[in-house]
Amino acid sequence: MSKHDHPSAAPSDNPATRHDGWSLAKQAAFLRQLSATHSVTEAARSVGMSRQSAYRLRSRLKGQAFDLAWEVAFHHSYDVLAHAALERALNGVEVPVFFQGEQVGSYRKYDERLTVALLARFTMGGNPAFGRPGATTECHARDFEALLARLENGEAVATGALTPEDPGEFDGLRIGGMARANTAALPCPSGLSDAELIAHLQAFDAEHEK
Repeated sequence: MSKHDHPSAAPSDNPATRHDGWSLAKQAAFLRQLSATHSVTEAARSVGMSRQSAYRLRSRLKGQAFDLAWEVAFHHSYDVLAHAALERALNGVEVPVFFQGEQVGSYRKYDERLTVALLARFTMGGNPAFGRPGATTECHARDFEALLARLENGEAVATGALTPEDPGEFDGLRIGGMARANTAALPCPSGLSDAELIAHLQAFDAEHEK
């Protein structure tokens, strides 16, 4: 399959070693941590860089692989928590009832704060919290590690950006077969209390808006 068959965006400002310290390996490590923590500050610190320098890099690489992977990382992290919150808001949490040391039954506990928090985010900015990302983002989210591998190796990545370098040919996307969620480093939603789940969603929103 030739390069002419699938036009993609090659990272023009993305050499393996950059004068600003953001090597390709460091970019990939930052993005993995961003997906795991939802925090730009933590992700930047994990690779010895500042939050401000991460945002400057993204601004310089707007429409390129790093920018796309950043969006994919945030969308993926948010979806894991938001869908868990939605399921819990609809179905509640089963709470066992004990009498004299033995379980005699159970009941379902519903937390209205989850419903309120989700409704507030469902129409945030006119976009549903569980709305579909751009077609390119969605395809790459199916195999986040493949996207990071291409970025780290300096390979061309189809970003969907409407530029002369990338006319948005979605058939050039490398999705690696079946969808694969990269959730190993994410907090397990089932292990969080309702308050913790709400706090994670709020922290995500606050960090994403900075």
